[in-house]
Amino acid sequence: MTRRSVAGTVAAVVVAAVMAGCAGIPSSGPVVKVADDGDLGQSAVRYAPAGPQQGATPEQVVRGYLDAMLAFPSSSRTASAFLTPEAAKGWAPTSQVRVYSQSAVSATPQSSARNDPDEQVAGRTAVRLGFIEDAQLDRQGRYTGVGRPRSMSYSLEQVDGEWRITDPQDGLLVTQKFFTDYFRSFDLYFFDRPGRRLVPDPVYLVVGDQLATSLVSSLAGGPAASAREATRTYVPSRTVLRPSVPVSSRGVADVEFTDDFADLSGSTRDRLSAQVVWTLRQVPGIEAVQVVGGTTALSAGGDEAQPVQAWGGFGPSTARGRAYAVVDDRVVEVADGQIEPISGSWGRDARGVQQVAVAESGVAGVLPGGDAVRLTTRQGTRPRTIRGNDLIAPDWDPDGKLWLVDRAGGTTRVRIVDGSADERALDVRGVAGLAVDDLTISPDGTRYAVTVTGAGGGELYVGRVLRDVTDQVMGLGDPVRVPTTVTSPRSASWSSTTELSFLGDSQAGRQVYQVAIDGSATTSEVSRSGSLLPDVGAATLAIGQGRSEFLYVTDRDGALWYLAPGGSWRALDTPPVTALATGR
Repeated sequence: MTRRSVAGTVAAVVVAAVMAGCAGIPSSGPVVKVADDGDLGQSAVRYAPAGPQQGATPEQVVRGYLDAMLAFPSSSRTASAFLTPEAAKGWAPTSQVRVYSQSAVSATPQSSARNDPDEQVAGRTAVRLGFIEDAQLDRQGRYTGVGRPRSMSYSLEQVDGEWRITDPQDGLLVTQKFFTDYFRSFDLYFFDRPGRRLVPDPVYLVVGDQLATSLVSSLAGGPAASAREATRTYVPSRTVLRPSVPVSSRGVADVEFTDDFADLSGSTRDRLSAQVVWTLRQVPGIEAVQVVGGTTALSAGGDEAQPVQAWGGFGPSTARGRAYAVVDDRVVEVADGQIEPISGSWGRDARGVQQVAVAESGVAGVLPGGDAVRLTTRQGTRPRTIRGNDLIAPDWDPDGKLWLVDRAGGTTRVRIVDGSADERALDVRGVAGLAVDDLTISPDGTRYAVTVTGAGGGELYVGRVLRDVTDQVMGLGDPVRVPTTVTSPRSASWSSTTELSFLGDSQAGRQVYQVAIDGSATTSEVSRSGSLLPDVGAATLAIGQGRSEFLYVTDRDGALWYLAPGGSWRALDTPPVTALATGR
């Protein structure tokens, strides 16, 4: 299971009280099995809920209203029929989505205690809804975990002798099962501040025929307020977006804005196109995208039907990560379960380094004692020594800059080394107060992840890399804790631009897990591969690409374990490993 399939991540509970035992909801109806929509893996069951039933009690009306919000394809028309006309006009079902489980509908104490004939004549009552709120999605689909008990009270009054709700909640309420069946994770693509890199922003949207429209509408909403310091958009706002994104039989999506693009610069046109194309390339069946503003059509290479493979230059580096280790005081590359010393002096003598970082840009190793880093070219030439205090493993970013982290004056310090220039300290804001165990930069260079040792165990944080308009790294945005269901996460590595792999404790010993950066899904490598890592006290994790992706783990005794695709965990027959890292 991946981030695009959240079943098993959160309890898949459908609320029996909503669906059974009430006259307001029929026991049979138009539930139709249809063809699966591409490879998104949704339930593929269409459901048209029943409208209000004549003579339904207030509790039955509320249950019917909850059920009506589970329509697929998604529609609020039936749910609005359970509201008074005034309430239906003011309801904003697209403002947010709240995911819930364990619901209970009951009359409020005040309503059940009313025996006053005048009150009955007035035709007013109230119904209480209690539930566990599992998560919230904002208008664009960004996920926030909640996991807390909630309650709300609906006021009802009679309209033509039938009970109707006067005060619907803001947005939609959907069950956890509906969310699991019909929502999937997608990425909206914005640019970093220099306009150089596309930055994915994960959201959850309902699959189906309107997916292309939903994606473009969410994209036109712009970056989240918390991300605007690090990201930007070239896409006009949704106020000038045509309400629908039709897809032709040839797989061409038609995206139209009312604003004319004639006066836009060439670079702005290209970036606008790149955002839309990269976002829509996730929709099964879309082969090309036509982007039109007013009377001006944008193009890629002169073709107005821009292929979904266009604008690859704005995406993350396609260079595959590699695993490196220090074995028998030599730096080696680990590929396909085999080790080979790297060329140059590091492959002959690693000088006893405790941590290592390897990239095409060079090699850096933390010297014994943790108070200095030795930095050279890949071949071991032009050596430099950079001093520090309790240095942790360095990391190379995709632009060839070296990141150094240590503790100075009781706070965490982050420095960056760019080529032959002197190192410079970054403004790291909230990271300064964290006891950082490791730091790693995402494959696209736009985010960082740190694991932290705390009193109650480890924690995982993700934040933005801040750059100015000239693409110079200025600092780190505030770290945001990534919720996981795993105890004491450690040794994190980026498995994609929006997902991390890490080691975490379990009843079967320390295992490898994956988590989406929004915390919406945590999965174990056991569930992905079926292979359980023996309880060997896993210490460090690295991800390497040879002919395919391999996972590597060191244990408490320095042995190196690896997992090949479709295989089982095996230990390599090597001398003890003193350092392990994912390199570039």
